[in-house]
Amino acid sequence: MKITIFGASSATGKLLVEKALAQGHTVAAFVRDASNLSASDDHLKIITGDARNPADVDTAIQGADAVLSTIGPKGKQTTVAAESTQNIAAAMNKHGVERLVLVSVGGISVAPDQRSGLGKLIGKLLKILLGPIFTDRERQLEILQSSGLDWVAVRVPRLLDGPATGKVFAGYWGQKGVGSSLTRADLADFMLAQLNEDTWLGKAPVVTNSK
Repeated sequence: MKITIFGASSATGKLLVEKALAQGHTVAAFVRDASNLSASDDHLKIITGDARNPADVDTAIQGADAVLSTIGPKGKQTTVAAESTQNIAAAMNKHGVERLVLVSVGGISVAPDQRSGLGKLIGKLLKILLGPIFTDRERQLEILQSSGLDWVAVRVPRLLDGPATGKVFAGYWGQKGVGSSLTRADLADFMLAQLNEDTWLGKAPVVTNSK
């Protein structure tokens, strides 16, 4: 499979590139600065650009079978998640690419969540504290919902370094088994698995290491 990975130089993005290549995929790794990604492989192409630039995104998606993205706000870039997702969705529709799997955050809510009173309070506090960054993630989800794509938004809690555990819970807040953290290696494995699975299409599961 030919996969375009946005945010390929992030901690999770690097793992996605490594694991995708190990699985035999051909990877187009989209980064802002090629010096931040040291991977080298005959089946790897590194593309530099800005995900907020529609032309850069369009070029990166041409010829892809599926798209993965770890892009999120950094510093003052409080609209980058929504802007990049809008550009990615537009390019995917243009080129007939259907499957999009991206990283979202556990703080935003979706209808199936059953948060406790404390959980709801924490959610409200996060929305106040994070302000535009939180709004950016909510807008990102709205874009996905109206995109017409086969998408999965992987909502994550605190991310940790370390090896994959293979013990992953996917569901919604309030369900038994939800944890408070997730290794990036397990996240990468889960995202890659969604390229061939339909369980979570059009949904935004919270994904954690099982309790």
